[in-house]
Amino acid sequence: DETEFRNFIVWLEDQKIRHYKIEDRGNLRNIHSDDWPKSFEKYMKDVNCPFKIQERQETVDWLLGLAVRLEYGDNADKYKDSTPDGAKNTDNTAKNAEPLINLDVNNPDFKAGVMALANLLQIQRHDDYLVMLK
Repeated sequence: DETEFRNFIVWLEDQKIRHYKIEDRGNLRNIHSDDWPKSFEKYMKDVNCPFKIQERQETVDWLLGLAVRLEYGDNADKYKDSTPDGAKNTDNTAKNAEPLINLDVNNPDFKAGVMALANLLQIQRHDDYLVMLK
C-alpha cells in the first residue's frame, strides 16, 4: 500500500542510499504530506533514476540495485571473498553440477517415476517411456 511504499523509500534513503544529508531528508520523511510525491520525484531525479514515479516496480528494483551497489562499495573488503551458500563446499558443487549424468534410465524406479509424472501431467501413454518423457 501507499504508506508501506513511502516508508520503504524513506528506509532505503536513511539506511542504505544516504544521498541526502540527514537534515535534507525532512520532505521525504514526511510520508503523510500531500507534497510527498513531489519530494519523491525530486529525489528520483537527484539519484538519477531513469524511471518515472508512476513506474513503481521498476523504481523499487532500481533503488534496490543502487542500495546494493552502495552497500558493496562501503564494505567491499567484507564481501569480496563471499561465495553463494550453495558454492561453499566445492566437492559437492563439482559432484552435483550435472546430476543427470549418473542417471540410470533402465532403472525400474526411473520408469515408474516417468509414468507417475506422465499421469500427473496428463500426457498420453506411449510404449516407450523415454519417448513419453521427451
